[in-house]
Amino acid sequence: MKKISLFLLFFQSAFVLAQTPTFTWSESQSSIENELNYTIENHFDGKRFFKIKSAYNDKIFNKDVFVDIFSPNDDFEKDESNFSAGLEQPVMGKNMKTLTNLFYLSGKDYVYFLTEFNSETKEFELFTQKANIDTGTKTKAAFLAKMPAKNMFNIGDYFIAQSENKQFYGVVSRPIGDKKLNEKVTLYILDANFKIVKSVEHEFGFTTKQSFNINCYVTNTGNLAIVRELDLPKIKPYKSLFYWDSKTQNVVEHNLKQDLDFQVSQFKWKETENGSYFIGGISDGKRKVGIDLGGALPEANPTNSLLLMHFDGDGKVVLNEKITLEKQNNINLEQVFLQDNKLWLLFNELYTGSKRLPPPDPTKPLEYNWEYSYVSTGYSVMKVDATTGKLDWFTRIKNEEPRTTNDNGNHSKYLPFFRNNQLVLIYNDSRDINPNTKFFVRNSRFAVMSVINSDGAIITTKDIPNSGVGRTYNFCYELDLSFATPVDDNTYIVRSRCGNTARYGYLKL
Repeated sequence: MKKISLFLLFFQSAFVLAQTPTFTWSESQSSIENELNYTIENHFDGKRFFKIKSAYNDKIFNKDVFVDIFSPNDDFEKDESNFSAGLEQPVMGKNMKTLTNLFYLSGKDYVYFLTEFNSETKEFELFTQKANIDTGTKTKAAFLAKMPAKNMFNIGDYFIAQSENKQFYGVVSRPIGDKKLNEKVTLYILDANFKIVKSVEHEFGFTTKQSFNINCYVTNTGNLAIVRELDLPKIKPYKSLFYWDSKTQNVVEHNLKQDLDFQVSQFKWKETENGSYFIGGISDGKRKVGIDLGGALPEANPTNSLLLMHFDGDGKVVLNEKITLEKQNNINLEQVFLQDNKLWLLFNELYTGSKRLPPPDPTKPLEYNWEYSYVSTGYSVMKVDATTGKLDWFTRIKNEEPRTTNDNGNHSKYLPFFRNNQLVLIYNDSRDINPNTKFFVRNSRFAVMSVINSDGAIITTKDIPNSGVGRTYNFCYELDLSFATPVDDNTYIVRSRCGNTARYGYLKL
């Protein structure tokens, strides 16, 4: 039996290696403009590649949206540079709409959620607007909801989310409240045409002063989940989850307070055909520590256990399980996959830090810049039974990478996919695992592939031959998987970087 098992393992490994991914890079180069602190999304419509970059601009008190368009059939040449798809500024004296949320729809269409303080009615209003990222054209803003506001500085909040199937939107409308009275909100469910189909007014058992920002999630069946931190008297702050079943209009609280004042420090919401999963990482409550740029890695935000909750389509809790782990330092839950009734949880061991730099102009001391630093020590993978909540296994890929600055940690990203019931990760490794490489530069990054089987064993970690990336003395392009954009089930558009210069290409799995 042992010989048979070893043979099967060898056969498995050989089969995977026979399907080594291949890269095809363009000859043309593009400059990388500032991407720091931007939210970046990429879409391929079958003909052209769209890069959408958005961030709040405190100079215009609104969100900027820029679109770069590339033509893959023309060697990824850029059609437009810094094409603006943001909002036009109003004439002085007129009310100004503010872009608060944007969600991808399909093809070349986005939906914008806009807010505006109406100075005449003293109301804070919410609108929707469709935008075309190819032309920049927008539809007329359509009114959605409103709430009372005191003035333009005391207007309340709208929290908005899109369901994974893009069929529903959830809105939490929270007006400015009396600090001595319980917080009151209005909850909305919108359909795919941005029409309100359900709404309910709800009063929480705490004041606005005792609660913080709201994280909301919309299920694929049109229900709304809210996760928020509470700061109640004589109790250490903790998180609580509120689930609104839009069919029954019931709002049910699920207390996430942990023993020993441990905290749910990070969490993900995952939609499946059998309902929704809430996965939370529980830590001992220590605050996350940034990188000491000149020293060793800090302990940082340890994870002691995982909380797994499964909600059925009606919001009933069918599983509530806590998974005890050996203390793990700074594992950041990034992706959740469901395969054969098993949850695969992917973590990036990424440390971040910041350092304020001296102002470039001594006469303007307030106009200083920041340097952001990133260090990765590897990746962790957990496999959990989706029915019982029991941990099948925990596997770690040790991959200590050199520090990078002001790149959003993009060189520490990975591309996961499944093949033959095995998890495959493509990522960068700075170790010289290919000793035959000529002119190898110390700490340079090469594209590698690790394969993890269904039992949690790392079958292999190998470099990807002829990947076309990996720094040498006369070549400096390294793989950047933050831009991995699917073309089909077996092909991605990817990017490689050399400083502020980029090449685009195709990755064939």
